[in-house]
Order: sequence, then C-alpha cells, then structure tokens
Amino acid sequence: MKRIITVITLVLALVMLLSACGQAVQADKNEGSKAQNQTDNDTTADRSDESTIVDTSSEERVQPTENKKGVIVVYFSRTGHTKPLAGYIKDELNADVYEIEAKVPYTDDDIKYYTDCRADREQKDPSARPEIAGELSDLSKYDTVFLGYPIWHGQAPKIIYTFLESVDVSGKTVIPFCTSASSPVGSSADNLHPLAPDAVWKDGTRFAIGTAREEIKEWLNNMNVEKTLKLFVAGNETPVTWQDNASVDALKELAASGLTVQMSMYGGFEQVGSLGANLPRDDKQTTTDYGDVVLYSGNQIVIFYGSNSWSYTRLGHIDLSKEEMTDLLSNGNVTITLKYE
Repeated sequence: MKRIITVITLVLALVMLLSACGQAVQADKNEGSKAQNQTDNDTTADRSDESTIVDTSSEERVQPTENKKGVIVVYFSRTGHTKPLAGYIKDELNADVYEIEAKVPYTDDDIKYYTDCRADREQKDPSARPEIAGELSDLSKYDTVFLGYPIWHGQAPKIIYTFLESVDVSGKTVIPFCTSASSPVGSSADNLHPLAPDAVWKDGTRFAIGTAREEIKEWLNNMNVEKTLKLFVAGNETPVTWQDNASVDALKELAASGLTVQMSMYGGFEQVGSLGANLPRDDKQTTTDYGDVVLYSGNQIVIFYGSNSWSYTRLGHIDLSKEEMTDLLSNGNVTITLKYE
C-alpha cells in the first residue's frame, strides 16, 4: 500500500513540474513577440532606419504634370552689331544662345549695298537661301526663341529664312529683334511668319546700333517673358521637369534671389539638404525612382539616384539616365543651386 501511495505522489509531482515549465516557455514566447513588435514600430516611426532600396523596374513612374522648358537666343550678326544685344538677352534670362553663321562667310564687299553685291542679289531673290555652317541648334528643348538679325534692304537677311525653313518652331513663342542704323523694323518680322506659320509670333522690335544693356533689360521686363525654375548641381545646369503644385510655386519664390543648398549623401540612394524654410506639402506614400526630386518633412529637398519608398511631396524629375544620375550624385556630397529667372 505504501508503494502505491509513493508512485501516485511521484506522478503528481511530475505533472506539476511539466505544467510549470510549459507556462514559462509560453511566457518567454509572449515576451519575445512583444519585443519584436516594439522594434518594428520603432523602425516605422524613425526615418533614420530608411535604408531599403525598392525595385521599381516593374512599376509605372508617375510623370510630372508641368513641362516648362527654356529660352534660346538665335541670331545672325555679320558686322557684330546684333551680337551684343543677343548677349544681353542671354545674360538677363540665363538663356542658351546659337549664332547663325553662313557656310560661305560674308565679306565686307558682300554687303556693300547698291553695288550688285552678294547681299543686293540675295535680298532681291525670293528663292535665295544661303547655307548655314555647322549643325543647327536642337530647338526641342525650348519654349521661347528670340530671333535676332540686322536689317538688310529693309528685310531680314535671307539666311534667317534658311534657318526658319530648316527647324521646327511649331507651338514655340518666337520674338524677333533687329538692329539697324536708321531703318525701322518695318515688315521684316511679319514677312518671316509664313516660314513658320505654327509658331506663336510676337511683334518685332528694332534697336539702334550700340543699344545699351539697360534698354534691353527694360524691354524684357516690359515683355514679361515667362521665368523658369532652374536646378544646378555642382555648378552644372540639370534638366528638370517640375510638378505644377503649391510646393513648387513656393520653391520658385525662394529661388527668385538664388537658393544654394548643401546636400548630403544618405542611404546609398539619395542626397538630401535643408531648404531653410517650410514649404506647403501634400505628402503621400511614394515609391521614388532615379532622378526624382521630392520635398521631405516640408523643409528638405531630396534628389534620388536610386529608389526608396516613403511619404513625400513630389517636386519634379531630373531628365537624365540612371547612369548619369549615379555619376552625378553617388561620389560625395554636392551643392545645388536653384534659380528662378
């Protein structure tokens, strides 16, 4: 009988021991799960752990809604009187410039009027189209074309006709300007319209030889030529297609007097820098791609050469290849400058 009681006692003790161990193991599991959940929450709340590169190769990139381009000054200047005016326009608008040069250069004798010189013959010949030297400018990058020329026998030189018939300015704003000692602009600008009927032509303006920079500046101000927001990375202008939103509008105001931002590399996929001011924001969970420019936390500009997913406001997209973006941003901290002009 004593032996039976002893066995029963041992069995009960073993059962109690196993039950206690089971509870301890379950408690350890619960504690571990709680710790893991806390870690996950901390990671989500802190952008400093944002380091996962997201593959967006199969996703459709969100395209910016604004497509503002630039200004180019195209001019022909045989005697050099039109060239400085083109330079003033270039400087005031930070525009690109293209000089039209004749394949067969004009000599001094070629422009001795009323001597049956080359200019006399060309200006009387409706079919004359002097050849242009070198490659023509690619105008696809521009919205506005300033077109400068001297007055020859009351009209634009026929090489201007050659240019307009050789390029596509459809939908672009073309602003003629001319130089002369005494001749007015007359019909010289109007007679160019049929050569580019789908362009948006502005009235032509004549300037005297030796016109000062200040007069050109006043002319441009009165014309109210549309300004563009430009981005320079390490001193080099970078092509950007900007969004049309309140954040970009506010960025233009900051950039009106020039805005320089010291950027820092981060995460192996972006450079980020402080704007020094808070901009309107419309943050959305966004998967970025190389070339994307975004606003983070309302006061920081971020440029991507890789990809990431976070809450941002889109500002624009740099129109460069992935390789070009990597070369531009992956070799150390850069300085960017924003100008609205």
